[in-house]
Amino acid sequence: MITRCFATALLALAIVLAGCGGSAPLPDPGTPGDPAAELVEVGPLLIRPASTAHFKAEPVPVVGGHCTFVALWGSQIDYLASQAMLDRIVFSSNRDGYFDVWVCDLDGSNLVQLTNNTAAEYLPQWSPDGTRIVFDREWPGNDREIMTMNANGAGVEALTDNDGLDTHPTWSPDGRRIAFETDRLGNQEIFCMFADGSHPTNLTNYAGADEDPDWCLNAVTNSILFASPRCGDYEILSMEHDGTNQTYVTGDPTDDDHNPTWCPDGFDVAWQRYSNGNSEVLVATSSGNNLRNFSNHPDEDQLPAWSSDGRWIAFRSNRAGNWDIWVQEATEPFHAFRVTTDAANDGWPHLGSPTAQTDRVLIGPAGADWGGLDPIWTSAYAGIAAHSDTGYLNFVRIGVPTAALGSLEITPLTHTAMISMDDPPVGVLVEAGRIVNLRQDAGRGCQPTVWDLDPLDPGAALLYFSSRTGKLASVVCVDETGYSSAAGARAAAVTERSDGDRLVLQGRFSAVFDASGNRIAGAASSVTIAADGVVAVGG
Repeated sequence: MITRCFATALLALAIVLAGCGGSAPLPDPGTPGDPAAELVEVGPLLIRPASTAHFKAEPVPVVGGHCTFVALWGSQIDYLASQAMLDRIVFSSNRDGYFDVWVCDLDGSNLVQLTNNTAAEYLPQWSPDGTRIVFDREWPGNDREIMTMNANGAGVEALTDNDGLDTHPTWSPDGRRIAFETDRLGNQEIFCMFADGSHPTNLTNYAGADEDPDWCLNAVTNSILFASPRCGDYEILSMEHDGTNQTYVTGDPTDDDHNPTWCPDGFDVAWQRYSNGNSEVLVATSSGNNLRNFSNHPDEDQLPAWSSDGRWIAFRSNRAGNWDIWVQEATEPFHAFRVTTDAANDGWPHLGSPTAQTDRVLIGPAGADWGGLDPIWTSAYAGIAAHSDTGYLNFVRIGVPTAALGSLEITPLTHTAMISMDDPPVGVLVEAGRIVNLRQDAGRGCQPTVWDLDPLDPGAALLYFSSRTGKLASVVCVDETGYSSAAGARAAAVTERSDGDRLVLQGRFSAVFDASGNRIAGAASSVTIAADGVVAVGG
């Protein structure tokens, strides 16, 4: 498993690096690394150093908190990526002449065709445990029926066999039942049946059309969204799993709303709205509040589906000239990425069945990051990475000129004075002949946050991180004039003590920076850092 525990990863790394002392000659950081060089795994991080013989990954002690920190240095880093459990996309495509069910990773890779016949197959959906797929199938000259199959396309079973339309299946949170749309009573209704097709039950019982059901995978919410023209135009409604408490989510009398989908948290919903000759993906709370145009594009955007972690929304769009699957971040900066690039008609996406995939490429060649974005850096010589049991959190690149690399030392601070604090900051001392800057990952596709230390020409800096978020909370430059340049001497000259929920540093400091990279003070003898990163300066 990619995201193995930190201790195990460090043990494996220690074996790789055994016998490599800090006094070994440093490789030339200007020499490109070998693309075939060994990848080193540290927690959710995959790292390719130019030389594993000199590369170090040293754990940074943490008192409380929720993060694990590791200092990476000793050899140029040519590749750094974070791995995560990401959904696969199951969708329908006619790229082989008929609409079949296909599956791919979130970035479009590992494309696999699951069905291959002359029937038309639409609306596939992962089961909650990712082991089964439900979809509808229409043989030429016949009506549409509900089918299930294994995640690899084997074990196809028919769940319905009726005259008329059975379509738009959606799983219950426990995977034991399936809701679907059918016109077996003469008009479209939302039915529910067990996952083996038995005991079909009408949930809506309305004289008009009830369509497009989507069952919330949050077992607490356990509600079903659907679309209905009960007020003249199509609106989105929700109901309990037994059909009771049917309530409007939308209420715009001028536009048609279709294909609703629950966010897994059971709080937000997304759907497709036709307005002024165009379709967009909209998002709101389940009560219809905080309405916003999510896709917000002049071309057609349809058929939304949330990822199982709520981080992404997949949809069909013709913005690239034909119908493709796209995914967009559910939160700012809302980057949208094209997943499929075939000239065929791709649509009806659904996300689930997570596998280990590359989530971010932080260091690497142009275009190597997810969705074809450029990584933040092409290389780095040193940095501090943070992750938790949920995956990658942060990376701070330490900028040191080539001439100063031989003097670089990174010393994790022990923090014995902070044992009494709740989630105290995590400290690291960086020493070098010159430290030019610090650059922190600000998110996918965003410019990094910069701490510009170059005008100060510091040889030592104390870096303090939030033990909750993994983000850099403050940077304190040590005044070198009164201290020996021997490794560790500056750390010994700075004292730490706890004062309630704050860390107090005392020594001789030449500059103090906050969490945004702003210099908030010059010479100081006392610096106070709160657990939330707020910095105060005295002396």
